[in-house]
Amino acid sequence: MSGFNSLEIGKRALLAQRFGLDVTSNNIANVNTPGYSRRTAILSESDSLKLNGHFMGTGVLVDKLQNFREDYIDKEIRNTNSRQQSYKSDVEYFQRIETILGEPTEKGINELTTEFLNKFNELSLKPENVPLRDHLIEFTKGMTERFNVIAGNMADLRAEAFKKIETTVTTANNLIQEIAKLNESISNSKISSSSEAQSMVDARETKLSDLSGFFDIKVTFTDNGSSNVFLNGINLITESVYSNLELRESVNPASGERTAEIVTYDKSNNITNTLQPQAGSVYSLLNQYNENLDDVDSSGNFSTSKGFHSFVNALVQNVNEIAVTGFGLDDNGATAPARAFFEPSVGNANGFNIRIADDIINNPRNVPLSSFEKTPGNSDIAKAIARLATDTTFLNGFTPSGYLASFIGKVGNLSKEALNGNSTTGLIADQLQSQRESIIGVNLDEEAINLIKYQKAFEASSRIVNMTSEILSTIINLGR
Repeated sequence: MSGFNSLEIGKRALLAQRFGLDVTSNNIANVNTPGYSRRTAILSESDSLKLNGHFMGTGVLVDKLQNFREDYIDKEIRNTNSRQQSYKSDVEYFQRIETILGEPTEKGINELTTEFLNKFNELSLKPENVPLRDHLIEFTKGMTERFNVIAGNMADLRAEAFKKIETTVTTANNLIQEIAKLNESISNSKISSSSEAQSMVDARETKLSDLSGFFDIKVTFTDNGSSNVFLNGINLITESVYSNLELRESVNPASGERTAEIVTYDKSNNITNTLQPQAGSVYSLLNQYNENLDDVDSSGNFSTSKGFHSFVNALVQNVNEIAVTGFGLDDNGATAPARAFFEPSVGNANGFNIRIADDIINNPRNVPLSSFEKTPGNSDIAKAIARLATDTTFLNGFTPSGYLASFIGKVGNLSKEALNGNSTTGLIADQLQSQRESIIGVNLDEEAINLIKYQKAFEASSRIVNMTSEILSTIINLGR
């Protein structure tokens, strides 16, 4: 009986050491596989057997396959990833906005506006000079066209942000479905074998990390190995059940303001939940679309697009308010012709619709520079427009240059904050990745030692089987 017991012990030992060799070999094979967590075979002594009044060992069994993944570090990596991706997106958009504004360059809006008002100062010295008037018109045409281009580029950038949100929502829905399917597979594997399928756990964590780049998700785990994913307390995934995300856009009928939002829709209860991420690339994109690049933004927060269009409107209104009281070189009558310098002369102007008035663009003599008719040497209107450069009531208590300096400075500060945030979260992410890699990463030196350990144990187990076989053969032969 003891001989057969030894043979069983040897068999179990062979199987256990072979399993250990397979696990170690798999670790070595996946040393460069992204997201792979190293595994180890947990062995335990099998139940003892009472024989001749004594408890005898019956060998070894594979208890479970264990990986070294740490949920806390995974959570911190997901949180950091959310913040980093939102900063990355902000960096991209603010840098592109700075390029669109062209600051600080000769084609920047501050330089153009300053030069525009200087042209009136030059004309105040020679208001009757038609070539100087024509030069003012040509310069202003270039300035207004530049404003049109800036407005168009900002609108294009905003449309691109909306398109990116659409694409991201589609990708996020695919990830959500895949995570739910992995939850089901992991749960089934744990029920059938009391051990989770580690490859599926690694795959799920990779997808959770990818999803965290879009939203600041919160993840919890159940006893059956499934994960639950929340955003703003709203369930996106509950084990194998998931919700699809939808991108919706609403329009304010009064102002025309368009607002994008991400929602989940529960058909069974007819309930729509609006998601409000606080980090992640979608958070950044929503802020860019709904606020920073919205020319009619009503949030009260800083908006580059609204700030730019507000400046253009202030320039048009202030210049026109003075220009309509002036006379051109050929105007007659005691009453000024109320000739506006810019269009639109009525209503709000913006970067899209600003242009030189038709009465002026083709006739430089019509530029209203004088406060009296038939006085070509009078330049009161030109001087008044030039003095707008020092008018602290131009817009929000600033002069034109002061407002633009503050406005452009704010854009620059937001860009710098995004750069600093991206750099800081990048360093934190690298530290967390290094920390996680030290725990779950494959160390080839350690695996080489394990390989030798299991190999030697396997060889020794083989000797047990061989020796037991010889003993049993001898006993059988004795009975012949």
